[in-house]
Amino acid sequence: MMQKAAFLYDSGDDAGAGEAANVAKYAAAEACANAVDQAVHTLGGNGLTAEYGLASLLTASRVGRIAPVSREMILNYVAQHTLGLPKSY
Repeated sequence: MMQKAAFLYDSGDDAGAGEAANVAKYAAAEACANAVDQAVHTLGGNGLTAEYGLASLLTASRVGRIAPVSREMILNYVAQHTLGLPKSY
């Protein structure tokens, strides 16, 4: 998805590149958070101990969902620019 965003940007399609980059960030952040959550659930209480190193990944995976652009702002951007919905914020 990021390659598509880069290609669109290089082609001069800034709106398409913005959409593709936002979708790529959203998908990557969700996949990361889901993978870490599944790992913690698989290991149970041990998933939060220092030996497995998942506690720091749990925090880092949450940061990807809110920084530098939150999931809600990405969805607002896609709704407004792709779906043509009115600005909701």
